[in-house]
Order: sequence, then structure tokens, then C-alpha cells
Amino acid sequence: MDGQCTTFDHTADVGLDARADSLEQLLTALADGLRRVIHQPDGVDPRQTRTLQLEADEIETLTVDLLWQLMDLIQVELFLIASVEVQVAQLSGACRLEARVAGEPYDAGRHVFNTEIKAVTYHLLQVRQDEQGVWRGRVILDL
Repeated sequence: MDGQCTTFDHTADVGLDARADSLEQLLTALADGLRRVIHQPDGVDPRQTRTLQLEADEIETLTVDLLWQLMDLIQVELFLIASVEVQVAQLSGACRLEARVAGEPYDAGRHVFNTEIKAVTYHLLQVRQDEQGVWRGRVILDL
């Protein structure tokens, strides 16, 4: 199974609920879910790449940091995302990741924004591997 992510309503927010066979696929699915909330994925070409390198003490913090960085890339730098590829390494208690982000600058004639996200929250945050080995993630986005 590749990573899968769906959205769910949460008061004035929207949630991302994802599952995948690996942590990398889970984070990639959550990243894809975030971009689909912010902008339409159709018509975004992978013309340029950006690399994000992040480190945190816990995988939950790393997940939130990744989504914040992607949100900033889209909403502040106006770099729309075609795809994200995540590689994770857990080293001596700290978690590190590298994300390769492919996309292009916003073009008002071709791209459509859906909504703006104010924050990626820690409210009800979950990133874990279940008893069957499936990775599950849940993140609430403040709209």
C-alpha cells in the first residue's frame, strides 16, 4: 500500500488522517494532503526542486515541522507543490528527515488556491505504528 491521506472536518479546522506502510510514505501522504487543502494539484508542474532538512527529538514534532515548512513554501513563497518525497533517519534519539519538494512558482493564470491555513497544530496529533505495522497519522490544520 502506498500512503493514503483523507481529510475530516473538525469545528473551524480540517484534519488530515493518513496511513501507510512506512513512515516515509506516511509523511509523504500527509504532505500531499496539506497541499491539496491549500491548492489544487492539477496543473502544477515539477519544474523546480527544493530540499528541506529537518531534525527534532520526536517524530510528532518532526511531522508538524515538515508541514509548517511546506505551508510556508506554498503560502509565503508562493511555490506550489507537485510532489514531495520524504526520507527519514532516526539517529540516537533524534529524528531527521530530508524532503525533496518538486513544484513551481504560483501562476494566477494556471493555478487555483483552495484555502489558507493559519497553523499546523498539535491538537489530537498522532504519528504511530500500529500492531500490524501500519503507520497512522492524524494532524489538525487551523483554517
